Amino acid sequence: MRRIAILLYNLLFVPILLILLPGYLVHIRKRGGYGNKALQRLGIFDQETASRIGQQRIWIHAVSVGEVGIALKFASEFHRRNQESRFLISTTTSTGLAILEKSASNWLEPIANPIDFPIITSRLIKRLRPSALLMVEADLWPNRIAACKELGIPIALLNARLSARSEKRFRMARAFSSPFFNQLNLITLTEPEDMERWISLGVSPELLHVAGNIKHDSPIAPSKAPPEHPVFLAASTHEGEEGVVASAWMTLKKDFPNLRLVIAPRHAERRGAVREALKTLGISCRLRSEGNDLSDEALLLDTTGELGNWYPKATVVFVGKSLPTSVNHGGQNMIEPLQAGTPVLIGPHTGNFEPLATHLCEAGAAIRVTDAMEMVAAMRSLLTSREKPASMITAANSVLKPHQGSAKRNCVFVEGLMSAYPQ
Repeated sequence: MRRIAILLYNLLFVPILLILLPGYLVHIRKRGGYGNKALQRLGIFDQETASRIGQQRIWIHAVSVGEVGIALKFASEFHRRNQESRFLISTTTSTGLAILEKSASNWLEPIANPIDFPIITSRLIKRLRPSALLMVEADLWPNRIAACKELGIPIALLNARLSARSEKRFRMARAFSSPFFNQLNLITLTEPEDMERWISLGVSPELLHVAGNIKHDSPIAPSKAPPEHPVFLAASTHEGEEGVVASAWMTLKKDFPNLRLVIAPRHAERRGAVREALKTLGISCRLRSEGNDLSDEALLLDTTGELGNWYPKATVVFVGKSLPTSVNHGGQNMIEPLQAGTPVLIGPHTGNFEPLATHLCEAGAAIRVTDAMEMVAAMRSLLTSREKPASMITAANSVLKPHQGSAKRNCVFVEGLMSAYPQ
């Protein structure tokens, strides 16, 4: 059944890829950020890079920014424990690649993720001969997995994420999905309740190990005293959300004239559209990429890799991709601002972070809002109280405590796996 599944995958993937490739290349050029690594998407490496990578690196694939953070945290802990280890980390997005570039070293090589075209993938795996293939959360490439399987290279899915939508799809295609997952050698889970969900999909229990969520494996800073100029940060917003945030800010400014607004759209190339949306509301907007900082005007954070630095500066953070008005739903990472000691607001659509988002809300560690009016009410309660923000951070610490040490636990599982497959 596994052979049939990969045959069907290639019968669909290859022609679709060939049809979409010209448009995709235009998209890469328009979005930018790949620099001299664009050809790596086609499995083409210059001689210097190929020589530097060599063979026997641990290959981690992390699709975008959130997964890249997990990959870096795992790789850093693994290298601390195993100083001789060397990593190759691939990512699909230019923003993820920009973050990886900042962490490049003699033991960590970032690359743009090569497309899963059968010939390209087979040639690349034989050339690189990774000592292990590790994939983060949910981004699995069948041809890459098959090529590693053929060469006896151990394969693991770390920090496995199974959204309700994905679970439904896998359940409908269980005859194909269960053999696919069962060819992996290790799957680490973030929550104990996920174990039964994976088993119900036909995945062998021997592969599954609960390790906690690496994304949440960081200490939480204490809450902060309210500043003279409080900062309302809207993080990772999607189209349809900036207007709601801006409307709430304008209402709040009547009672909190010193309140500053910072908007960080999920995709920096939307800066023009966001600026126009704010302009229709009578709000002028300054760009961070032009060197601007906080002022009475709204600040648009359109620089790559800087959002994390703003979480400690913020008084309250709204985390996007979660409002009913958003063109995309599922939520973005609400843990990073909490780890910075900053209270968090989220919308009702956080499927990508369930059940954690619900646990946070039930514990009083996060507040759900559906529109500008509710956002204003939540903001008022946080801006007028010193106790409420502190209690939210204390609650967050309690919810996230089981995840402390998850990077180390994942390392232990991978070390055990690699010792069973000596290269």
